[in-house]
Amino acid sequence: MTFWIIQGLGIFALVFYVISFQMKTKEKLLIIQVISNVFSTIQYILAMAMTGAIQTALGVLRGIVFCFYKKHNLYPNKIVLLIFELAIILGTIFTWDGMLCLLPLIAMSANLYGQWQDDMKWVRILAIFSATLWLIYAFYTEVYSGMLVEAFKIISSSVGLWRYRKSDI
Repeated sequence: MTFWIIQGLGIFALVFYVISFQMKTKEKLLIIQVISNVFSTIQYILAMAMTGAIQTALGVLRGIVFCFYKKHNLYPNKIVLLIFELAIILGTIFTWDGMLCLLPLIAMSANLYGQWQDDMKWVRILAIFSATLWLIYAFYTEVYSGMLVEAFKIISSSVGLWRYRKSDI
């Protein structure tokens, strides 16, 4: 039963994440990704993949903070970036279960830097890189719908990159 719940949560995460990269504004993208990351966090907790769970929970928090900044026409400074990077590193250290844990660490660092950018082109490019690493992590942690989620993230981010290529350049 837990297996199917995990896979179902991944499908919900997928739907929201695919929609997120079709948003034209960064604020809307962040809101939709927060919802997606909530489902992913629960999914990784149930799969006992704690590094993935901690990293996606940090993704929820990061999305909320960055959305707050964007909504108030503020730009998160480098201290905010460094605080989140430190949290990503500490999250990995505290949940260390082998070299596989480096994948979410690198993926979340790339995603953090991507979401820190205002340039939607770089947001999407770094999302593709991040999703590739998460896809590998999902494979090894047997979160199969997570693999599907990451494959669709790559596709959706690529489509968004192509659709808005003239306005992003």
